[in-house]
Amino acid sequence: MSNRYASQTRLRLLAICGVIGPVIYAIVVLTLGLLRPGYNPVTQSMSEFGEVGAPNAIVMNAAGFILLGLLMIAFTFGLHRGISKGKGSKIGPALLAVTGVGLVGAGIFPCDPGCVDESLIGIVHSIFSTISAFAGIFAPFAISRRLKKDSLWQGYWAYSVVTGVMALGVSAVYGLEILELWKGALQRVSMGIHLLWIEVMAIRLLRLSISR
Repeated sequence: MSNRYASQTRLRLLAICGVIGPVIYAIVVLTLGLLRPGYNPVTQSMSEFGEVGAPNAIVMNAAGFILLGLLMIAFTFGLHRGISKGKGSKIGPALLAVTGVGLVGAGIFPCDPGCVDESLIGIVHSIFSTISAFAGIFAPFAISRRLKKDSLWQGYWAYSVVTGVMALGVSAVYGLEILELWKGALQRVSMGIHLLWIEVMAIRLLRLSISR
């Protein structure tokens, strides 16, 4: 009984990591937006909060990117344990973990002023951000295959597919040069779709860890 209790406690804590990660990130972004005069969330990316020389850059990079990445990695282990194994059982969680690693890297290596990313550190930031974004797009697709086979998660596989399709669609639009002036808004929509999925999955995992 003690081993089972300890296992469920760990699962619960990992689920909580997934619940609080997106919330903390949203609070950080909203707060920094209010504290930075002239910042335009429609045209400017969130990475600019942590750019070299930006006021409160350490807050965005540490409490925003790095913390979210670490919490996402922790949640990945919980989600992997909380869903029965099936086709591509490790691919989905692996992609989700890569998303977290990318966020941590983006926080350690801030972008250049204006996120032009011409310096070595700026280029590394761009690489980590791109890796995180693409892994985040395909993670829901891969995980949906396992969800469909698990009776406790069957109601979530379609939502995961829809999430992946929406994220992929926004990503495609984001790459169009004609919408460059909307890059901040599109980035927030793309990130929001993924973080909402994390939140929904984490809450489900938390409920399952309590009821078991």
